[in-house]
Amino acid sequence: MSTRHYHGTRRALSPGDLVAPEATPAGHVLLTTNVDEAIWSAELGEGEGPPRVYLVEPLGAIAAVAELPGHVAPGHPAMSSWSRAPLRVTREVDDWLHYHGTRADLRPGDLVEPGRVSNFGATRKRANHVYFARTLDAATWGAELAVGEGPGRIYVVEPTGPFEDDPNLTDKKFRGNPTKSLRSRAPLRVVGEITEWQGHPPQAVQAMKDALARLAGQGIEADDD
Repeated sequence: MSTRHYHGTRRALSPGDLVAPEATPAGHVLLTTNVDEAIWSAELGEGEGPPRVYLVEPLGAIAAVAELPGHVAPGHPAMSSWSRAPLRVTREVDDWLHYHGTRADLRPGDLVEPGRVSNFGATRKRANHVYFARTLDAATWGAELAVGEGPGRIYVVEPTGPFEDDPNLTDKKFRGNPTKSLRSRAPLRVVGEITEWQGHPPQAVQAMKDALARLAGQGIEADDD
């Protein structure tokens, strides 16, 4: 199976369009094989149009952005490859998978429903929403930070009703919703499990847990209204 390449932007493109290299001394265009990186780049992209992710065909050699002269890692996911040649747009990505990270042991057909005790933190309040994401990285955090003693699990889920961007993350630290974190008052139906996923470094997980504990100590809770 051939490798899929993605390009994230706020530009409206059609199949067959070319994404030309930037008019800079480096003269390059960015792409990635990681759809999460393309989503982040689309959300943080310039312009006022909606964020879009495209499948693209590189028309020349590609290399890692770490090889670009003067490259500085941005500190968040970003397209990790570059090329001096244009990219040909194949199609826009609209067939998204939805993920739910937890420690619950679930099976295909099970429902993840609102009204249960929150998956995170010390609060015993029952959640009004169920939370899920289009990025595997966000679901990985969900699995790692969920309360409980079982192993972290990531499930592919199907929303059964309307959903919206999670206001706890949208337009907060970053523009838009780069983690594609979502919530719904309707249940999620489990359709499968992701059994091979890479967790974050233990020190990063502990730092996130410490940050959540500090917020809880200050009485700051997530918006679940």
